[in-house]
Amino acid sequence: MKKFTLRLISIFIYLFVRVMHLTYRYRYGDQSSIQKLKSENKNYVFSIYHQNLFPGILAQTGIKHVVIVSKSKDAEPVAFTCRRFGHVVCRGSSKRGSVDKNGSVAKEEMIECLKAGIPGAVTVDGPKGPANKVKPGIIDMARKSGAYIIPYIVWPESYWQFNSWDLFRLPKPFSKIHISYGQPMKIDSDCSDYESEMQSLEEKMEKTLQDSLRLQG
Repeated sequence: MKKFTLRLISIFIYLFVRVMHLTYRYRYGDQSSIQKLKSENKNYVFSIYHQNLFPGILAQTGIKHVVIVSKSKDAEPVAFTCRRFGHVVCRGSSKRGSVDKNGSVAKEEMIECLKAGIPGAVTVDGPKGPANKVKPGIIDMARKSGAYIIPYIVWPESYWQFNSWDLFRLPKPFSKIHISYGQPMKIDSDCSDYESEMQSLEEKMEKTLQDSLRLQG
């Protein structure tokens, strides 16, 4: 894809996302745990499932976060849009066979941003699933950076659902979007049992979702 064409596509997608964002009605849950961390000068990284990545990023508009976006040309519009919304973008992809597609570089860049105090967001089941299964990446980044993990649940009331591995959701215009935050989770710097922490995070995310659904009736 030619650079000029890719630029035009990126601008078009950004404008589309901006218009959609202006129509959404965001409903935020209790943020006291985040405020407490901020008051103590402690950083955090949101854990979100890929299915609701789109509204999850938009719900944080106005607050700079660091995110990882694939280095492929197809993902350039995503990176462009994230930057235009004020976020810090680290580019890298997961390994293909034994070939590292700059994923480790992007991960280290994100860790440095977290150490510098910029909050982050990670799709814990990305980039290709399985859906709703936490992978070790966020545990490793939290351990190395000292950032707390906050389960971040976002669900729109009205949406289009795609036939993708994650059943990706695109909220319809004017949809209400509910945002809930779980209790912060600290990963010790000497942690070696990632599997246990991954399971614990999955349970916390499920609890946050169920608590949110009950509150909305």
